[in-house]
Amino acid sequence: MNILGMGPAELLLIFVIVLIVLGPDKLPGLARTLGKIIRELRRMSLEVTAEFVKELRNMEAISDEVKEATETIRQVADIKRTLVESLEPALGAEEDTAAEEAPVEKDIAVEEAAEEDIAAEKTLVEADTAAEEAPVEEDTAMEETSVKEDEAEDHE
Repeated sequence: MNILGMGPAELLLIFVIVLIVLGPDKLPGLARTLGKIIRELRRMSLEVTAEFVKELRNMEAISDEVKEATETIRQVADIKRTLVESLEPALGAEEDTAAEEAPVEKDIAVEEAAEEDIAAEKTLVEADTAAEEAPVEEDTAMEETSVKEDEAEDHE
C-alpha cells in the first residue's frame, strides 16, 4: 500500500510523531477534521469529473450536428452541380442571344458617356474663360477708382 508515495512504515512514523506532538486528547479531533477535508476533496473531485464528462458529451453532440450539417451542405452542392450540368445546354442558347444584344447596349452607354464628357469639358472651358476675363475687369475697375480718387485730391 502506497499513499502519496509513502509506504506503511513511513505513515506509521508520521502517526507516532503526530501522537507525541498533539497528544491523545486532540488526536480524535484531528482525525475527524482530516476525514472531513478528505471527504470534501473527493466530493469536489467527483463534481469536476462529472462536469467535465457532461461538457465532453455536449461537445460530442455538437460535433455530430456539425458533421450532419456538413453532409447536408455537400448533398446540396452535389444537387446544384447536377442541375447546372443538366441545364448548361439550354442556358448556352440563351447566353448566345444575350451576347449578341449586349454589344449594342454597351455601344449606346459608351456614346452617352462620351457626350457627358464633352459637355463637362465645355463647362470647364467656359469657367476658365470667365475666370480669365474676371481679373481684367477687376483691374480696370480698380484703375478707374484710383483715377477718380486722384482727381478728387487734385480738386481740393
